Order: sequence, then C-alpha cells, then structure tokens
Amino acid sequence: MEDPAEQLIRRALGRRPPPRLGPTLAEDVLRRVATPRGPAASGGRGAARRWLTVATWLAVAGASTVVLAHLEWTGGARAAAWALALAVVPLTYSATLWPDRALLLLARCGGPFLGPLPEQPKVVSPGSPAGRRRGSSASPR
Repeated sequence: MEDPAEQLIRRALGRRPPPRLGPTLAEDVLRRVATPRGPAASGGRGAARRWLTVATWLAVAGASTVVLAHLEWTGGARAAAWALALAVVPLTYSATLWPDRALLLLARCGGPFLGPLPEQPKVVSPGSPAGRRRGSSASPR
C-alpha cells in the first residue's frame, strides 16, 4: 500500500520540470524552494522603521520615568505602584508564553467593562448544512 504523502510529493514534483544537472544544482534547487521575502524582511526601509520604533519606545519610557520620578508619592500610592509593577511583570511574561490564554483571560475580565455584545445576524450560506436542508426539502414552485 502506497503512502498518501508519497502520492502528494510525486504530484508536486511532477508539475515542475526537473532541474538541470550541473555545478550549480544545489543553488538552483534552493532558489526554487526559497520563499520570497516580503518588503519588511529586506534591509533598508524595514531596518530604519524598526530602529525608529525602538527609539520612539525608548523616548516614551524615558519621559515616563522622568515624570514618575518627580511626582510626590504618598505611602499608600507608593505601595500600590510597587504592587502593580510586581503584578504586571509576571502577567506580561506569561502573556508572551501563552497569548491565547492571555486573550481569553482579558476577554473574561474585560467583559463587564465592555458591556453586552451587539447581536450579530446569523448568516446561512447556500453551502452550509442548514442551507442544503432547506433547499433539498423545499419543492420548486
């Protein structure tokens, strides 16, 4: 019995002409297999835009630090700020490890603040099971 993956590979290879044998065989095959890079992956503007983003975030972080350093803090406000900072760091780290769970937690905790969700109309396409049942059981008039 032949493996279905092998059939798939044979069909995919059969669509392309075989590579020419020569000293640049490896480069030719790699050039065919390589995926084209998007405009952001290439150098030039993508790298400059990345550095501009980093510089903007660093400037905002520096300005925020200066503003917070010059504020007068009461004892309770200082304790609350430290508690918030100590809670945010592990939450941020875990959000990078499990983004799906972080979004689920955000949706569950943020639901009361957002209010009720608007009703979305139910769409039935002709190819859906509900559309097929309705179309097959209805008699033409």
